[in-house]
Amino acid sequence: MIPITKADDDLFGTAVLATRLGRARALIEHLRKRYHDEWDDPMAGVPFALAMFALVQSGRTEISAEFNFTDIIETFGDLLYDEPNHWLARYLRIHARTLLPTDGDYQNYMIAERVRAAEDVQELIDRQSRAAWQPWFTCTYITAARLAWQTNPADLDAIAKLVTTAAELPCAPVRFPSLGSVMCSSFFLYYDQPELPERDTVGALTGLVFPDHLIVKRDRVERLA
Repeated sequence: MIPITKADDDLFGTAVLATRLGRARALIEHLRKRYHDEWDDPMAGVPFALAMFALVQSGRTEISAEFNFTDIIETFGDLLYDEPNHWLARYLRIHARTLLPTDGDYQNYMIAERVRAAEDVQELIDRQSRAAWQPWFTCTYITAARLAWQTNPADLDAIAKLVTTAAELPCAPVRFPSLGSVMCSSFFLYYDQPELPERDTVGALTGLVFPDHLIVKRDRVERLA
């Protein structure tokens, strides 16, 4: 697997900051041009897609409509066509698909994308199982468990198995402060569903995988208050 790098995290953090400062549009247009200019390099789309993803995550609806989920999914798809073992591209493509609403005018499209995400996460589990373990691999299992609940909520045994498998594998902190905010969200979304199995296991894993992350520290304080 192609690992996450500090450069990936720094770029995502820059895009988040640009969004807060109101400069996301300029940054994304710059990276879009670079992506088009370097079309023959499959990795050239990574900065562009990361910046768009940071914008979508920000919730800035006044400009996020210009850079939609389809752009993100297709850009990561182009990269994965040439580099199928790019962990971050596949994970963020999965995550983008889980953010799509399942109501409204395009309900069938959204549901189909959710099914594709469930298939993609199983492929990511398979691919990372054949690589040297990395701390962020745990995130794949929790995302898979959440998708399993969304697509087949009655199969609680399968959902629980994904969580317990994650807990049995090596566990170490993910030291990416910017991208960590994306990767830990699946843990929170899972834990916030009281009917799901192994919630306490997910809660414990959150502290082990993201012990230094500000969102996790804040959540601990709020739960103990």
